[in-house]
Amino acid sequence: MAYFFGTAGWSYKDWQGTVYPEKIPTGFNHLEFLSRNFEFVEVNTTFYRIPSLKLTSGWVSKTEHLPDFTFWIKISQDFTHKRVIKKEDVAHFKQAVAPLQEAGKLAGLLAQFPYSFKLNSENFAYLQNLTRIFSEYTQAVEFRHNSWNHRDVLDLFSRGNIVYVNIDQPVISLSLPLTAHRTHPEVSYFRLHGRNYKSWFSNEGRDARYDYSYSTMELNKIADVIKKLKEQAKKIFVAGNNHYKGSAVKNLIELKKILKE
Repeated sequence: MAYFFGTAGWSYKDWQGTVYPEKIPTGFNHLEFLSRNFEFVEVNTTFYRIPSLKLTSGWVSKTEHLPDFTFWIKISQDFTHKRVIKKEDVAHFKQAVAPLQEAGKLAGLLAQFPYSFKLNSENFAYLQNLTRIFSEYTQAVEFRHNSWNHRDVLDLFSRGNIVYVNIDQPVISLSLPLTAHRTHPEVSYFRLHGRNYKSWFSNEGRDARYDYSYSTMELNKIADVIKKLKEQAKKIFVAGNNHYKGSAVKNLIELKKILKE
C-alpha cells in the first residue's frame, strides 16, 4: 500500500453528528471508528502539553486490535514555537511516546513550525539541533514560510533521513506553496490545511482558520502533486487538518478515491 490517510486529531465537539453519531453510545471507540476509513491519526494534544503515560498507553490499548493503525505525534510547541529546549522536557516527551514505540504504533514525530519561523543561520542551527535530539525517531518537519523551500534544507533532510512535509495552505505573501519534495528514502508526507484566506492570519481562532472544504477540482490538482510523491517514496502519508465540522474526513475519503482511480 503506497497511500496512508489520516486526520489531524479525532476529538472535536463539532464532529458529533457530522463524523460520529449524533448520540455517542457508551464505550464508543473513536479511533476504531476512524480506522474504518483511515490508517493513522495525527495527535494534536501533544502540541499543547506532554501527555501522560496513562494517556499514551490508552491509545495503544484502544487500537491493539488494529495492528496496522499508527500515530504521528506532534511535538510540543515549546520546541517549535517558543523554541525552548529543556532536557527534562525532552526526556519527559520521549518517555511519554515509549508505549507507542514499543507497540510498533509510532509512525513518527511531526514538528510543525509557524509562518514566523524563517530561514536564517540562527534558525537553521536550531533546526539541526532539534532534529539531532530526536534522531532515534522517524521525523517529519513542516514549514509554512517559503524561505525553507531551499536546497540547503533539502540536502540536510536527505542526509538525515528527515521527512520534508509538503503542504496545501492559503498562499499569502511568502507562504510555502504546493511542493512535492522527497527527502526520506521511504516516507513522504502531505498535509491539507484548507484554503481559508480570510481567516488564515486572523485572530478568530483555530476552528475558523481550518474551516474549509475542498472542491473536487481542487482535490484533483492536489492528487496530481501527491502522485509525484508516489514515484519517489514507498509510503505517502496524507493528513487532513481542515478539521472543522469533519471537512477533513469528507475530503480525504474523496481524495482517496481520486488517487485509486
